Amino acid sequence: MKKLWLTFGLLGVALQVGYTADPSRPWFRLTILHTTEPHGHLLPFSYPESVESQSPLSGMSHRSNIGGVARRATLLRQLRETLQPYPTLVIDAGDYMDGTPFSLEFQGEADVATMNQCGYDYATLGNHEFSNPLEQVLRLVQKSNFQTVCANLRYRDTGEPLVPPFAIAQVGELRVALFGLVMTDTQNYRGARERVQVLNPFEVARELVPQLRQQADVVLLISHLGIGDDERLAREVPGIDVIVGGHSHTRLAEPRFVEWPQKAPVNLGGTIIVQAHQWGGELGRLDLLFWRNLDTQRLELVGYKGQLLPITAAIRECPDTQRVLDRYWRRIAGKYGRIVGEATDDFVQRGDDLAHYNLVSDAVRATFGSEFDLQNMFGVRIELARGAISYYDLARMLPFGNTIVRFEITGRDLKRLLEEHRPTVSGIRYRTQNRRLVEATINGEPIEDDRIYKGTTNSYFAERALQPMGIAYVDTGKRRLQVVADYIRQQKRIAPVYDGRRVAR
Repeated sequence: MKKLWLTFGLLGVALQVGYTADPSRPWFRLTILHTTEPHGHLLPFSYPESVESQSPLSGMSHRSNIGGVARRATLLRQLRETLQPYPTLVIDAGDYMDGTPFSLEFQGEADVATMNQCGYDYATLGNHEFSNPLEQVLRLVQKSNFQTVCANLRYRDTGEPLVPPFAIAQVGELRVALFGLVMTDTQNYRGARERVQVLNPFEVARELVPQLRQQADVVLLISHLGIGDDERLAREVPGIDVIVGGHSHTRLAEPRFVEWPQKAPVNLGGTIIVQAHQWGGELGRLDLLFWRNLDTQRLELVGYKGQLLPITAAIRECPDTQRVLDRYWRRIAGKYGRIVGEATDDFVQRGDDLAHYNLVSDAVRATFGSEFDLQNMFGVRIELARGAISYYDLARMLPFGNTIVRFEITGRDLKRLLEEHRPTVSGIRYRTQNRRLVEATINGEPIEDDRIYKGTTNSYFAERALQPMGIAYVDTGKRRLQVVADYIRQQKRIAPVYDGRRVAR
């Protein structure tokens, strides 16, 4: 660590000196500008004002009217110009689509078109790109001006890579090896289920990293594994210099450094991990400082500095990118721009209470008259801010196109469902402790094992929770998004509910 603190000082000095290709000069700097989890957020957005202290949002300097791909394009161009003659690489770590009407309506094509305008250099595929059919995933890769890399995706029948596993880039005098990895659960998404095999990312990395080390001065992983697996990978597979991470929506205000268990005489002897949260509200910047080894004449990584740059309304939209974005928005603005109601306050999480999930479950139960409703965690994608609610906001909250299903279930199976999946609910109150169900009622009465109850849920949860239990269900064909929109339109003004109906610990 002493060496690292020293190199921070050296980095400050090196940032002030220009780089030339003259090999007698000792310094070289590479800047990586990175995003992850844009999830179709091409327009500016705001978070709710209510933020818990432990939320990653609490550390953000700006939370209102932030992001927007046209602003991002301007900031990227400004940084490239400012950083010259030092080189930059612009990287995205996956899930660039599937979260707003742009992805719902255009299946990632609006996202790729605007990313092309931003000038991205490299990306990997996230699990949500595979919400599309495989043909569309491949079409997006083909339309991309940036290079997509992922080393653990193979065609099931031939074993051939789905996309290039890695790339070797010559950046000035520096050879940079970039490879990608995606989480194994991608196997369960529509685009990968039949024809794609997702290999174990750790096994792939153990085999590939030593090969890349021989070909490059720096090895960079574009990861869609999540921060926990990124840290484990850094420890178990020494030789990765930088991980540009994604999937876990982690906001790393500063880089995280993981020392390799066995010190190797390679660069810093550890891995630098960065991750830029979500939705393009901030742009990640990582400066890597290299010093020329006068004995070998090779550039060696000796220091780094990272930060997250807010993308605010003070940044003007890039005209070229805005024109591309407008072409897509004009086609859907009539549908998604309309106001459906008003929120009297923020629908957010307070402890175990999840007001935005409660809204969805209450809307479904009221619409279909069921005794109870269940909604799976992570299926409601955003918290809802106070004020006017547009159809666009609701499509961001419920972006997956799920429909509502009806089913009947014994109390015994219902309690098992609550214990194993811990869903959000309406009409039910329950509590788990150490993942064991200790209390459960419907309309104030204990759930009886042999009684038959009538419930509703969404098609995604039905397929993954009811079907494996052998519980039959009937799909109503009504989209959850439209059900919630109609409910709010009828209510006109809605207030968040915090009532302790679900305590899951």
